[in-house]
Amino acid sequence: MSSKKAPEVKSGGSRKTGFDPEQFRYFTAVYIILLLLGILILFRKFIFSDLMLYGSDTINAGVFFRHFYVEYFLKNWAVPVWNPYIFGGMPFIDAFHGDTFYPLSIYKFIGDFYRALGWNLIFHVFLSGIFMYLTARQFKLSKTASALSGTAYAFSGFLVSLVAPGHDGKIFVTTLFPLTILFLDRAFEKKPLLNFTLLGLVIGVIILSPHPQLSYYSLWAIALYGLYKLINHYREKRSLGSAAKPAGLLIYAVIIGLFISAVQFYPGYIYTTEYSPRAETKRGYDWATSWSMHPEEALSQVVPEFVGVSGSKENTYWGRNFFKDNSEYAGVVPLFLALLGLFFSRRKGAWFFGGLAIFALIYALGDTTPFFYIFFYIIPMVKSLRAPSTIMFVYLFCVSLLAGFGVQFLIEKGRELKDKSRQRFLAYLFGVPALLLILAFLFGAAGESILSLYSSIFYSGAETTLAGENITKFQLGLMNLPHIQSGFWLAFLFVGITAAAIYLYLKRQAGAVIFILLPLLAVCDGIRFNTRFVETYDYQREFSPNPLTEYIKSQPGTFRVLNLRAMSENHLPYQGIEVVTGYHGNQLRWYDDLMGGTSMGNVINPNFVNLVGAEYVLTSTQMQIPAEFFGPDSVTLARNFGPVSLYHNPNALPRALMVNRFEVIPERKDIIPKIMGGQGDLGRSVYLEEAPSLEITASDTAVMSATVKIHDIDSVVVDVNSSANALLVLTDNYYPAWKAYVDGQETPIYRADASFRAVPVKAGASQVVFRYDKSYLNVAWLTWLTLLFVGFVLLFYLYKYMIYERKKAAVV
Repeated sequence: MSSKKAPEVKSGGSRKTGFDPEQFRYFTAVYIILLLLGILILFRKFIFSDLMLYGSDTINAGVFFRHFYVEYFLKNWAVPVWNPYIFGGMPFIDAFHGDTFYPLSIYKFIGDFYRALGWNLIFHVFLSGIFMYLTARQFKLSKTASALSGTAYAFSGFLVSLVAPGHDGKIFVTTLFPLTILFLDRAFEKKPLLNFTLLGLVIGVIILSPHPQLSYYSLWAIALYGLYKLINHYREKRSLGSAAKPAGLLIYAVIIGLFISAVQFYPGYIYTTEYSPRAETKRGYDWATSWSMHPEEALSQVVPEFVGVSGSKENTYWGRNFFKDNSEYAGVVPLFLALLGLFFSRRKGAWFFGGLAIFALIYALGDTTPFFYIFFYIIPMVKSLRAPSTIMFVYLFCVSLLAGFGVQFLIEKGRELKDKSRQRFLAYLFGVPALLLILAFLFGAAGESILSLYSSIFYSGAETTLAGENITKFQLGLMNLPHIQSGFWLAFLFVGITAAAIYLYLKRQAGAVIFILLPLLAVCDGIRFNTRFVETYDYQREFSPNPLTEYIKSQPGTFRVLNLRAMSENHLPYQGIEVVTGYHGNQLRWYDDLMGGTSMGNVINPNFVNLVGAEYVLTSTQMQIPAEFFGPDSVTLARNFGPVSLYHNPNALPRALMVNRFEVIPERKDIIPKIMGGQGDLGRSVYLEEAPSLEITASDTAVMSATVKIHDIDSVVVDVNSSANALLVLTDNYYPAWKAYVDGQETPIYRADASFRAVPVKAGASQVVFRYDKSYLNVAWLTWLTLLFVGFVLLFYLYKYMIYERKKAAVV
């Protein structure tokens, strides 16, 4: 038997030192220990505490969504289908409530729930370093070069800074993305069916993260790299037929990924295109370019402090976005080495990844450049996406990989450069640190003048744009100047040390072992900058029962609370209390319209407040509500709770009521002005968009009543009594998945008062049951069948491998 020998990776003269990192059998283990130690130091505030890892979106929404999910699942061994606590009710799966089906988030079901959310993010940062290391090894990089790629990726500002806003979905996608390139590249070398299947599996898990936008960007990168590989494959084989097989398998991988993620992707896609506010209003050039990067963020690729940051301790962000609580920093050392890899290595694939990095950077800059018009009009769905800066994870990957290319070039060919190539190389090697040193001196000596010059050229509105009360963006920039000054010195220090190490290697005063210093520099730079994004939070302050929540829960009936920003939006929902608004952003569009859209301009309209059954109103203690504000029955102060006050609103309509008057207005949006203008008595009449199937006659003498008997997550039972045909109005949101049964017989549900439910009820009926149809948009069977197929493929190749090993052992 014979086998092909794996290509050797040159160690580049480590003989002089007596130690060759490439031959050190425990190198990978040491690299993993380095990752763990770096993570231990970076996240020490959390690891050595009993607090939760702070993330603004985690506090505002993530804890509530996940806690609700975990509690429901552990009680019913099923995924909840409806969230009744915010925005009048909304579907749980379809509207996206976080990592519902993401398999690597199993932590939240185990142990301390609050701590588990933080451990999950730390675990992903660790995995990102492992996956990037393995991907670099797939590109035939040495262990040292791969270690740099891995640490640069894991300790990048882009990845770690996402902890502060609690953008876990972005962290998940960024972590898994290197595996897509790994399996795609390997699929063109060997075992195509296996590796394309694994590619499909990773794509599916990425989509389940779920962050649809970053998942979509991942598919762009996969498609571009797949096309690049196919072109190279055709150039080598000169046969369209030979390229057809991997092309077909690439499509197969994407289909596998879509099928695996179907349980979340399909209902989510239908919901966002038909039922979400994003389907109508959130699209257009201004929307698509919101939260772009700008020149300040671009310069922050070299000096991450340049643009500043919005944080709990200080606000130094003077860029053009409203605020900035994360960074796109990929690391100055990786960037310095990536340019070496791009312009000097002449390595296969370097120009592709360089081009992909430039594409991602230009896209991220949004309307800073005119190129975004091309993306906006040519690429599907860009019109409905925002925050183009989120594509920078692709840039980060390319820079990290190219940095590995740069180190590999130094090891293999750095000492062989001749004449002009060597001169250009040395000019770059010493020119960049020299430039950083000059800039450090200039900013140190005349920082205010330089910022003023910069603003006059690149940021003309900085001196007039207000960043807060009586402070302009330029003034914030001046406040941030000390950080910029120290940032330039640190950038010079890290690049200078890197250049010095390279020079020692070129002069043969050190072997390739000196390049072990580079991953350490990446870790140190990552820790020193990213520490500002790692904070802890005492979850008991926000998520423990308190006198306010206990008092509200003790009140009888089914009602909602209007929280006028007296506390965080999802504090009450976490305690099982329904509120009028909430924190989500993907609520049902008809309820969103009823609230007044993005501005929520109707939320304090008395007719809206009473219609949605806001029996209690929560305000700050300083705010007082006029007694007659919500109607003829006086609003009374129920109780003061320190900084907040709870008012009782007796004008609020009951959750369920019977009416025998209705007006048909076919266009839903025409109903809203009538409601807000108080043109009808909503306690006795209802607006419908179509006439009910049951004949209903207005009457003042009919005896009617409705009482909510059971109000559960996926079912509502209402006892009714009516001496004549009538309409039961339930002010829970209308959604096609809900079915209604009057005394056991299915009856149609009509959208009532622009957002809610109305059911025709015959005289003498006694009970109406609303039940969520769990089969609606449910394609979990497709996910399970695809996973079964993938498992079969993996077992098949495992069996083949075991057979091969047996035969190999028999020959030996």
